[in-house]
Amino acid sequence: MAPVSPKRLPTAPTIQTAHLPAPVGGLNTVSAGSAMPVSDCLQGFNLIASELGLRSRLGFREWVTGLDGEARSTLPFTGSAKSGANDRLFQTTQTGIWDVSGSTTTPTQSLAFATPTADAGYGISHALVTSAGHFLFYADEANGLHRYSEATDSWTAVAQGTGTGEIDGINPANIVFVTVFKGRVWMVERDTARAWYLPAGAIAGTAQPFEMGQQFRAGGPLVGLWNWTYDGGSGLDDSLVSISGGGDVAIWKGTDPASASTFGLSGVWSLGGSPPAGRRIATDYGGDVVILSRLGLLPLSRLVAGEMDKDDYLSAKIGNLFNALMLTRAGLPGWSIRLHPEDNALLVTVPTYPNQPTEQLVMALAGRAWFRYRDLPIYSCEVWAGKLYFGTVDGRVCVNDGYVDGVLLNDPAAFTPVQWSLLSAFTNLGSIRHKQVQLLRPTLLSESSAPTYEVAPRYRFDFTELSPVSAVTGGAGTWDGSTWDVDVWSGEYQSSQQLRGGTGVGIDVAVAIRGTAVARTVFVGVDVLYTAGGLL
Repeated sequence: MAPVSPKRLPTAPTIQTAHLPAPVGGLNTVSAGSAMPVSDCLQGFNLIASELGLRSRLGFREWVTGLDGEARSTLPFTGSAKSGANDRLFQTTQTGIWDVSGSTTTPTQSLAFATPTADAGYGISHALVTSAGHFLFYADEANGLHRYSEATDSWTAVAQGTGTGEIDGINPANIVFVTVFKGRVWMVERDTARAWYLPAGAIAGTAQPFEMGQQFRAGGPLVGLWNWTYDGGSGLDDSLVSISGGGDVAIWKGTDPASASTFGLSGVWSLGGSPPAGRRIATDYGGDVVILSRLGLLPLSRLVAGEMDKDDYLSAKIGNLFNALMLTRAGLPGWSIRLHPEDNALLVTVPTYPNQPTEQLVMALAGRAWFRYRDLPIYSCEVWAGKLYFGTVDGRVCVNDGYVDGVLLNDPAAFTPVQWSLLSAFTNLGSIRHKQVQLLRPTLLSESSAPTYEVAPRYRFDFTELSPVSAVTGGAGTWDGSTWDVDVWSGEYQSSQQLRGGTGVGIDVAVAIRGTAVARTVFVGVDVLYTAGGLL
């Protein structure tokens, strides 16, 4: 009888697999590289946390061209008509205020500045509704206070005096900031720590001074004034927040500032240093106010609560990146913080060089995940009619919507795909053995044809970004068989899962992916097929 051969054990598979989901936790610059969760990423450009994963950011199209210089401040106004017929959008340049309410290549200048100097056009606006009508106030660093009236559909430079529409007590040319608190116009005087206020419900009249400097322990001028409603609504809990150039935050409560019995100081807190340059350093955030400080984005409710720690900053996960940007750019003009309703995000504009477009740090409100935007030529921005409008350094106003960049007024078929890029966190995939990635299979969803992208593994904490991906750009003719901005697209996601080869070897592995978008595009995750070797 022949001997019975022993049973052979099945050969262990040589290919191992792993799945890395889209890092919807966003950028992480504070965790140790070997301990960073795969839900975070090391690089994330032109992406935002959204449904099913990371979506390519919104694109932009020209709204107005032909301004005579840098578009320095965007001024939205919502009128009294429900139809929106009285709504206006204005844009400042160094020479004056322009009406950019309608899309055009020949905008009209509504008001010429008396002093078109270097600081002209960098300003702040605030609306006021009274029994006399709807108004928009604007103040800048060189020309002082201006007022728009819905009734006359015109701007005027506010004059000093006791006549109709004039302001007495202070020269309006020295006003650099304006806001409205409990029905009163409040103003900031240039190079002082002094605020001024008008009678309740008045658009003119005798302004009264209100000294705030004695409360500023770190010194500095008064930067600006903001409303804060601690209970999240409108009522007697509203407070007036003043921020100094030294970084002090003084909060005032009450109704009539002329009486110490009805208006007084609630407290003074410190931001830990002077705020960055400019006066657009705070914004409403629900029932809170978020302040842009050198240490990060800080909700006012956390500042006054005491016992703060690093996690109280909205920017905590990008603290090191934020600190590096502040270290080199805090003194440059261009800092601002705004809500972006269509992106469901908080947007921080970060100056790059003087008289150049900003880059943007963006926090998805769902999950508080941070990403970086680039290639958006934002110089000034505001929300009007639910959309983000922005001015550029070359005299244009653009709208941040759609999913392609650079749609031109004189050639609507021309566009550039949005370039997005990602580097995931490094992971050892549960083993300290060397690994060689053989194949990568990203999953992408797009409302157009399959998106164009490149993908590659990265080893040994190699942060090298993939090169830009070539893609067809818009021009005469059609895109994917349909005319851009004319034909109706499907509006349904199509899935793309293509296998791509990988090279290299290392213990810790990350995935770099870079692509283009010409429609709503979402990165869902990537399958990794790899072989594992020895410890050395």
